[in-house]
Amino acid sequence: MPPPLPARYRLEMRLGRDQDVEEWLATDLTLDRPVLVRVVGPEADPHRQERFLGKVRSAARVSHIHLAEVYGAESAEGSAYSVTEWTGGITLANRMAAGETPSIPEFLSNAAGLADGLAALHEQGIVHGAIDAGAVGYAGGHPAKLGAFGRSSLTWSAVADVQALAAALETALTGRPAGELAPSQVIDALPPTVDEALRQAQQGRINALRLAELIRSIPYAPPRRAEVRWSWKWLIPALALAAAAALLLYLGSLLQPESDSPALPETVAPLWEPPADGSEEPPPGPESPPVAAPLPVASPQAAPVEMRQALIYDPLGDGSENSSRVGALVDEDPTTSWRTERYYDPLPLLKDGVGVAFEVTGTPQRMELVGMSEGTAFQILWSPRLAETPRQWELVAGGRSFPEDAVIQLPPRPDGVWLLWLIELPVTEQGYQAQLAEVRFRS
Repeated sequence: MPPPLPARYRLEMRLGRDQDVEEWLATDLTLDRPVLVRVVGPEADPHRQERFLGKVRSAARVSHIHLAEVYGAESAEGSAYSVTEWTGGITLANRMAAGETPSIPEFLSNAAGLADGLAALHEQGIVHGAIDAGAVGYAGGHPAKLGAFGRSSLTWSAVADVQALAAALETALTGRPAGELAPSQVIDALPPTVDEALRQAQQGRINALRLAELIRSIPYAPPRRAEVRWSWKWLIPALALAAAAALLLYLGSLLQPESDSPALPETVAPLWEPPADGSEEPPPGPESPPVAAPLPVASPQAAPVEMRQALIYDPLGDGSENSSRVGALVDEDPTTSWRTERYYDPLPLLKDGVGVAFEVTGTPQRMELVGMSEGTAFQILWSPRLAETPRQWELVAGGRSFPEDAVIQLPPRPDGVWLLWLIELPVTEQGYQAQLAEVRFRS
């Protein structure tokens, strides 16, 4: 149950849980309007409550049409809550789960607006830290709004914010994990410049303001189907062509000779006759210049990619996480697998994540995740060496696993360590746990 709230707020319906935050639809009786009440669970420690209030109050300083407006944030009997704008109760994640993808004009306007709203936060030195499709309110007929302020941070930089937003936008377009397929390859009439803008953002090469500018500058004209109407004028050339054809047939019948097949003139000789000695080879023709055979062209070969070792990365836990099975991820045998430990609460309530680090030589172009449990939320991070804490890694991609295997396009990073960081585990009959059969790096 939520803590006691001021009398002006009447709770109407529990909406669910976002990480360790309970969400409620409520009515602001003073202003007679619906609001969203977000309450940190009672199991959260005082430090978590303080961080929640600090992040929400920071976001309240920024006003933007594509940011959910914050009305208040207070402590209440050992807990903390925020009151924010009601955006319809539908998120981008909900629309994706329903198989609904935005139209191109709808996407371009809202994607640019979300990036612009994020830029407004960054201008005030505010990092969201936990952007994904569930953090974007996106009810039909209303502008998309970035919200979910107060989540536990998964990233700690403005660059990572932009990367996460671009990944969520791409997944919303394609229905696939970011980096798997270019959006313009999936959606007819989508300008390829959308691919380039999202790619630059996911690679950390542009900030939120530049992403907004690039998307807003993309010209788009929906294809128009020509309207066809019947006209009697079409009958005139058709009749003329029919009359001409009849005349040609008549003239041809007058000129046709009596013989069915005219004989060749006697002066025409066959091109070649077999010689009297029985040889089957035709005589050589006039000499022609020899044709040089094309030289083989050597195609550039990418530097080979080699995985040197895989190890459990659990700096926020006990460091084990079924480490005896981690070798199954790199044995090229999809019948063997590694599993996380079984948790009895959602992972975000316990720690920010758990993962597996892979030391790689070479520059891989893609990463393949084989046999990952459906619904697992993950991030791909990179560091030149094994970093001590998650915030020291560079976020390069992220998404949520589908029933089929995932292929993630990687930005060029030579050597170093790649981290598969699991941030949400799917629920099973006995708790929360994820399974993975193989991880492969390809050049």
